[in-house]
Amino acid sequence: ISRRVIGGLIFLAMSTSWAATQEKEQPQAMFFAPVDVPLVSVEVYVFDSSGHPVAGLTREDFEIFEDGDKVEISHFYASPGVAAAAREQAGEESPDDELVGEGPDDEFVEPGPDQDLYLVIYFDDTNLYRGRRQAAIEYLGEFLSSDLPPNLKVMLVRYDGRNHIEQGFTEETDEVVAALNTIRKAASLSRRIDETMIIREIELAAAVAANSGDLAMDVLEQSGRTLWQNIETFANQTVHRTRTSIENEKRIISSLSGLTGRKAILLVTDGVEPRPGEALYQAWGQVFGVVPEFRVDAQRAFLQASRNDLSNEFEGLAKYANGHRVSFYTLSAADAGLSRAVSAETKLMDEDRLAINQGMSAEVLMAHMAGTTGGRPLQNTSALAEQLDEVSQELASYYSLAFEPQHLGDGKYHRLAVTINRDGVRLRHRDGYLDVPETERINNKTLAAAIHGVEENPLGISVATSGEPIKREDGTF
Repeated sequence: ISRRVIGGLIFLAMSTSWAATQEKEQPQAMFFAPVDVPLVSVEVYVFDSSGHPVAGLTREDFEIFEDGDKVEISHFYASPGVAAAAREQAGEESPDDELVGEGPDDEFVEPGPDQDLYLVIYFDDTNLYRGRRQAAIEYLGEFLSSDLPPNLKVMLVRYDGRNHIEQGFTEETDEVVAALNTIRKAASLSRRIDETMIIREIELAAAVAANSGDLAMDVLEQSGRTLWQNIETFANQTVHRTRTSIENEKRIISSLSGLTGRKAILLVTDGVEPRPGEALYQAWGQVFGVVPEFRVDAQRAFLQASRNDLSNEFEGLAKYANGHRVSFYTLSAADAGLSRAVSAETKLMDEDRLAINQGMSAEVLMAHMAGTTGGRPLQNTSALAEQLDEVSQELASYYSLAFEPQHLGDGKYHRLAVTINRDGVRLRHRDGYLDVPETERINNKTLAAAIHGVEENPLGISVATSGEPIKREDGTF
């Protein structure tokens, strides 16, 4: 627990004791406190058939449905980027006195803290080849040096089994670019190399067997059992690492949820397999399934992969992000499927089918993660610069709709649907939200203040300690 939190708890305890004493000594004073009306905010991105932002929409053009029931839009905001993008496409100049938003009574308002954008660039170094990380860093450096949305604050995190906050939230993008160069020099601990090594061993066994004549079955039998065990070990370790990574991303999301405004995580990875080891089991079955002793194992290879299915955990992560107004933008390698490393020389494995099965499953997972949270998937290819330009425009060109839910902190996940009274356009928004209990909201605000230093203190309260704090063995003071 941090010094700040401990100090706050001590202060509250002392204040409670002092208040009790004062109550006995003097009449109780009248105390007024504001009551926040909870709002559910939904950012909606609207595009025409060419993929350009659509301007000129009003509150009356939208309808929101919660769990299938229509709700009243109490607040509406059109970002300045919507109109600016439309004028740029038409070759028009922006007026100096442009009106930028619409309030609850249809008056136009300036964007407030609720429209600030907090962007976390998150490098998953446990699942990212160094070469692809370097390529992503190059494009991200250009992205951060370009025109970015107003009210943008960027944070840089590298995860290698534990979090390294390379740069806290800042509006100075040159500081983030400098921190990117620090990551460039860091070692990459991607475990995907273990996958590649196992594939190579399977490929080698297949090549040796192909040249062994009558001894082919003996060769395959000798190496088949060892490789099966290696695959099981790899799959089990990957499941554990992935679950640990998911929990870490949830902690990041929790710390963000206490911030006022929009939040997004740009996840830089090589793609995460929903069923770790699936391609390895398939490759093993293709090569060793011809051995009578292994036929049963080859037939149950699919069941082995299904046992490691992490789809529900990733679905839960997406819902958790939606519950805290956080969108995922996933930056992964479209050709990261390890089965493409299988040599075409052996011709003993159907590498195209393996690549499609693994690559598409990872690609679909990344697309689902991004799509359900209102973000979008990006490909770590030569077209990444163009994609990042589009993201920059999208983040500045959106409509924000809000409504007052009829429930408060029920802890349930509620589905959202947005429709628009306009033909030929498409929408993107998060597909639901988790109605977080009030106690969790307070905890999240405390966490945001302790970790990110972003806080509100309208009463100007401060906490001081007398003497030097003494650190205990468990890390507390």
